[in-house]
Amino acid sequence: MSRTSSFGLALPLAVCAAVLAPAVALAFPGVLDDWQARYGALSPSGEAAACQLCHASDSGGPEWNAYGWDVVLALDDPACDLDASGDVSHAEAFYCVDDLNSDLDGSDNDNLTEIGAGTQPGWTNGPNNTLTSLVGQTFGASPPGDIGAVDPEGTAPPPVVEPPPPGGEPLPPVPPGSTIFVRAGESIQAAIDRVSHDVTIRIEPGVYRELADPTNGLQINQSGLRLIGESDGKHGVVLMNAGNQRNGIVVVPDDRNDCMSCHVSMEPPFELHPYVEPGFGDPTPVLHDVEIEGITIQNFRNNGLFTERVDGFRIVHVRSIDNKNYGIFPTLSRNGLIKKSYATGADDSGIWVETSQNVLVQQNLVENNVNGFELSNSDDVEFSWNTVRNNTVGFAVLLLPDIFDERPGAKRITIRRNKIYLNNRPNTARPGSILATVPRGIGVLHLGVDDSLISDNYIAANHFIGVAVVDYCLVVLGTPFACDVDPSVTPEFVADSAPSHNQIRGNNMIANGNAPDPGPFAFAASDFALVTLEDEGNCYQDNQYQTAAGTLPPCEPEEEGGPE
Repeated sequence: MSRTSSFGLALPLAVCAAVLAPAVALAFPGVLDDWQARYGALSPSGEAAACQLCHASDSGGPEWNAYGWDVVLALDDPACDLDASGDVSHAEAFYCVDDLNSDLDGSDNDNLTEIGAGTQPGWTNGPNNTLTSLVGQTFGASPPGDIGAVDPEGTAPPPVVEPPPPGGEPLPPVPPGSTIFVRAGESIQAAIDRVSHDVTIRIEPGVYRELADPTNGLQINQSGLRLIGESDGKHGVVLMNAGNQRNGIVVVPDDRNDCMSCHVSMEPPFELHPYVEPGFGDPTPVLHDVEIEGITIQNFRNNGLFTERVDGFRIVHVRSIDNKNYGIFPTLSRNGLIKKSYATGADDSGIWVETSQNVLVQQNLVENNVNGFELSNSDDVEFSWNTVRNNTVGFAVLLLPDIFDERPGAKRITIRRNKIYLNNRPNTARPGSILATVPRGIGVLHLGVDDSLISDNYIAANHFIGVAVVDYCLVVLGTPFACDVDPSVTPEFVADSAPSHNQIRGNNMIANGNAPDPGPFAFAASDFALVTLEDEGNCYQDNQYQTAAGTLPPCEPEEEGGPE
């Protein structure tokens, strides 16, 4: 998502009129009123701080604290346009930043928690605040003295550790609870290497090419690390391939840094060296509570950002651009969030959740990939409020045989309130792969997955199928991946390969299936397709559509506490 600020964007946040021309002032006095209308009944924060709720100055002006700047960015973020009106309202922008910890105060208190506590979401104690204007940033600012409580009781301000200029003596380790800064021209990896755990690293806008490792741009092996890219409104933090690196950012146990000691290639299917035993090994989480925010990852040979064996991850405002195979993907990870991020240019999947559990994927934009989103062999994952367009397949939600022994099942997947349209991009997946056999023009491919909900989505103009709920073994018949041919297919997988007990409710389906490519399944071109041998308990209710392939049984009335 492009985030370019201008005075036209900034003025709606300048909630005080005193420093601006009267002709402009009329455009914005209602913003603080809108904030008070949303939060004033539960919080004194706005009344206590007035203009300094969002601004550096008590008279407003074009310099913002961390919360104000996050709201500015939200007003320019299409993912925050929750009602798809074409504009982000003040209320939508406030909601969009509720779960951020804008002031980076050394706690886990998000903005909404601070507002509810009557404190200031844009300020933290001590000289630890960043102020942003349309021309640059000021680091190390102290909060105003007359705005009430700044942080919730018990929040200790993070000690700031400023690195010396480049070329000095080796840098000392950074104590837990600290915040350090990386200036343009310095090394992000050098800052990471100074950290043991529980440190925030804030990165000045700029283009970074990291040379420490020939395979990975950045590697993170620490728990509690928060890697935060700053933006000045025109420029952010960009991590570029420094030469022939395969991966942008890897968040993995330290014995997994050297990917090429195990793999012949980091392209799918991630072929192993002959001396390496196949299998995932111990899936127990090793890393905990890692956050990556505000970084663009671009032009890596294989992958943008991936996590492995992480419990508690937050990937927010991350942009993956033209990383060839995968953009953003957690694997063997759990309790995570991927939000307000962007992925484009992947010949496999823009955002992929693999062998993971309890992940929320929300308010992202994926476009111009083969799979916009992919999920495989994962449980308890929700995709909501995303925009999915111009991919080959919008959503590929899959139960796959080659990882079934390690991670059996794919259950309780929720896909709701997404915009899924025009996913008709030619399929450029690796020749000979199973993905290369998938026809273009699919909104949602739900393959062998159970106990899931697809609801309240806008699904339009996908040339082959809007939503396909499909038995894995049926769709691979006659291919090298057929269940009676593929050696990775076990009897246990076959027994679980039909999708069962899925609900498709309340979707708006428009003009899908009108222009399928020729192929053995072109007869199924439609808004809905159900392709199973038996009645597996799948059901459809309250959808708007014109065409269907297969029998669409109605759902039973929802019980109180059932799927929304």
